[in-house]
Amino acid sequence: MNLSKIELKRYNRQIIIDNIGINGQMRLKKAKILIIGAGGLGCPILLYLASSGIGHIGILDYDTIDKSNLNRQILYAEKDEKILKTKAAQEKINILNSHCQIIAYNIKLNSNNSLDIIKKYDIIVDASDNFNTRYVIDFACHKLHKPHIYGAIQEFEGQICVFNYKDNLRYSSIYPHDLNLENNNNCNISGVIGEITGTIGILQATEVIKIILGIGDILNKKIINYNLLKASFKSHYITSIRDKNNKLKKSDNNAWKKSIISQYIINKLNSNKILIIDIRNKREFHKKHPVYSINIPLRYLKFKKAIEFLYNQCNKRIIILYCNNISRSIIASKFLYKNNINRHYILKEK
Repeated sequence: MNLSKIELKRYNRQIIIDNIGINGQMRLKKAKILIIGAGGLGCPILLYLASSGIGHIGILDYDTIDKSNLNRQILYAEKDEKILKTKAAQEKINILNSHCQIIAYNIKLNSNNSLDIIKKYDIIVDASDNFNTRYVIDFACHKLHKPHIYGAIQEFEGQICVFNYKDNLRYSSIYPHDLNLENNNNCNISGVIGEITGTIGILQATEVIKIILGIGDILNKKIINYNLLKASFKSHYITSIRDKNNKLKKSDNNAWKKSIISQYIINKLNSNKILIIDIRNKREFHKKHPVYSINIPLRYLKFKKAIEFLYNQCNKRIIILYCNNISRSIIASKFLYKNNINRHYILKEK
């Protein structure tokens, strides 16, 4: 496979970089990348990968374009409303770079079709917005030994990590099925600012390029969190909470069993002895919330005043964390443990 004169001119600014060169550009051309999700994350990923010279890109999505998508899904315009995202994306990229071969999959990824699709690609990019799809990606990538690049966004924050890189840490090692995470933390419920999807999407595209070229430090053992309001990047090294047999480690398993309680148990407690903290945003809280609960959104929980308040309260009352998305409650719980607020529980509605 050779680069044409047009390609040599187009990618000249990349080719002259020592760590890329002609050989690196040819590796980009040969690469086959699958982007699962053509929404807020998928759009910038697709734009930058196609622009950089990736030769083969698969786009998988089953949704149509809605007017509410346009604040962050930058591939689409008002005239594209009600058109399939895969179709619109394919047309835009064909105009952007005719040297990039686009394959559109207008389907929903599931356990029946994932292996047949994913096996055709070198790297999988998770630009989805729900746990079910992420677990399907996790299983297929692990079985087929494919690295996959995870990204997630919410309101003003986002995170990114590379999973299954050289058969290393898996998504389910960090968020196991046993936690029964709920599929309701998407943009339709919690909201999102468009710029955060661009930031995280570009970071995901960057990890793809680094893996193909074999340069830089790959984010396979740490997760990056970006807060747009604070303009801050924080990286956290991560370890599996599973043992070699892919089972939850006993200590972690027992901890989750002890910390999660039901509404039935709460109803039996003296209301004066408990303090329910609703960690959702204000809009969600005012729409509906548990009786006698107070609102401290998750992003404010780390503030000094909130920690001091909870620390003082935990000596008087039992703190109960509530969110309709248990994964956010788990994050809050870990933060409280880190600050020695150990007397608390997580409320699970169902």
